Amino acid sequence: MAPTTQTCVELIQHVRELVQLRHAVAHRQVEPGEPSFALISLLSELDRRGECAGGTLAQERAVDPSVVSRQIAQLERAGLVSRRPSPGDGRVHLISATPKGTAVLDGWRRRQTAWLRQALDTWPDDDVNRVSSLIEAMARAVREALEPTTPAGAAR
Repeated sequence: MAPTTQTCVELIQHVRELVQLRHAVAHRQVEPGEPSFALISLLSELDRRGECAGGTLAQERAVDPSVVSRQIAQLERAGLVSRRPSPGDGRVHLISATPKGTAVLDGWRRRQTAWLRQALDTWPDDDVNRVSSLIEAMARAVREALEPTTPAGAAR
């Protein structure tokens, strides 16, 4: 059975609050001289995915490619990512984290993890795993709903 309107409204409110809290915590964890939270977030996604094209990152993040392009340029100027022409299409550049980028990201992740562990220190690990799995499943369902629809009968 699909969720009710009231359940959806409450979920939207809770997700909004979590996003606001996430941003507040993340901004407090950025050390002087480190990239902004938005850039760290993109670097983290790039590190998780491995080398890929900027267009792929934009699609994954559901943002305009120009946004990701500007962020990649900032990360590249800071020496945190590198780009190289794609062997299959020289018009496309493949982006990857540099060792310096990975080191910055590792420090940021250590601070984030330590903070979250402290914030949830009364939660059993099983509960944290359960919440994480539910959030992952919800994100997947929302992402799938964002994908362009294909006319009935047409191949994807």
